[in-house]
Amino acid sequence: MRIVKVILGLLFLVLMAAMPMRLAQFLGKHLGRFWFKSKSSRSYKISKLNIDSCYCDTDVEYRDKLLAESLEHTGMSYAEMGMSWLWPSSWTLRKVISVEGLDVLDRAIANDKGVIIIAPHIGNWEVLNLYASNLHPITVLYKQPKLKFFDWLINKMRKRLGGDMAPANATGVRKLMKKLRAKGVIAILPDQEPAQGSGDFASFFGRKAYTMTLLSQLASKTQCTVIAGVAIRQANGQGFAIKFTEVEVGINSRNTVDSIEVLNQSIETIVKQCPAQYQWEYKRFKKQPEGQSKLY
Repeated sequence: MRIVKVILGLLFLVLMAAMPMRLAQFLGKHLGRFWFKSKSSRSYKISKLNIDSCYCDTDVEYRDKLLAESLEHTGMSYAEMGMSWLWPSSWTLRKVISVEGLDVLDRAIANDKGVIIIAPHIGNWEVLNLYASNLHPITVLYKQPKLKFFDWLINKMRKRLGGDMAPANATGVRKLMKKLRAKGVIAILPDQEPAQGSGDFASFFGRKAYTMTLLSQLASKTQCTVIAGVAIRQANGQGFAIKFTEVEVGINSRNTVDSIEVLNQSIETIVKQCPAQYQWEYKRFKKQPEGQSKLY
């Protein structure tokens, strides 16, 4: 069964990579529309629960419109995987049509304290990683997929420009700490639910979300500079707009609860700027404080 999954996954990647990005996005967009109309897919069900919960103070029409657009962008994210992983890096980098806040990244590196780039699941984070890795050798924290082939593929593609990968385990954490203490740059996707015992609860869109404490611990121990980065998809297949922004210094607090509150508020601010491109299909609120009702 695993062999079948590998073959099907690879065929999908090759097929998407063989297409112009605009065509791949077109197909992905229509896949999202199919999900919205059928109302039966996992992506539809989870995205609707998340959007209804996080935007409960808005009317139904707004939430339905956001849900429809979100599913279109989810489909496009899948369709862009061929471009992100299999295209030559120079081809993919040509799809970056604008960069804002590069001075934020430059100042962070000039501080000579080490840098953490937080990269929420919005737009195309693979394009962001490739762009940032082209500027500096970045070590990225990642969750290892169950299929070894895709673990190999992710490592190979993300290391193309001299970056490195750190698995989400004790070995990976040591690698991240070593990189920061050497005044290097690391990147973390901070909005995935961590393993039991590796997080704490903090507010996210008015609801408690079990949030990783690793980033806060790294920032606290090294007092490095923390910034945020995104690659936002532009309309009509034009490409991607990269943006780097500062994160409040409270993220370096030695009080972990205070730090993760700043982290989630930073992510929330980013999401509100382009909510349709956020990964609402992820079970962000799967774990809840004792006594609170489950969302899923």
